[in-house]
Amino acid sequence: MNNRQRSGQGFLIDLIRNNELSTEDLQTVSCPTLIMHSAHDAGVPVEHAYYAKDHISNSELQILDSWGHLIWIGKHAKQYDARLIDFLNPQPIT
Repeated sequence: MNNRQRSGQGFLIDLIRNNELSTEDLQTVSCPTLIMHSAHDAGVPVEHAYYAKDHISNSELQILDSWGHLIWIGKHAKQYDARLIDFLNPQPIT
């Protein structure tokens, strides 16, 4: 599974860009936004999710009880899927 999930250089770019993201950048997001984060993610502190929620208007935050960073796999995957579908269903297509 790990070999299939590798993003190559994309992951390194994400890490670099994460340090460049400002509060002002977050405040420019105007579309409905669902922020999903695991309470047990050892790679990204849960405070990041709360910070994004505080600075992205029209955002919702879902803290999941999944085992770690890969919230879409494992025994809590159904919780992730259901929350994502619930968020996407009521959104109007524009």
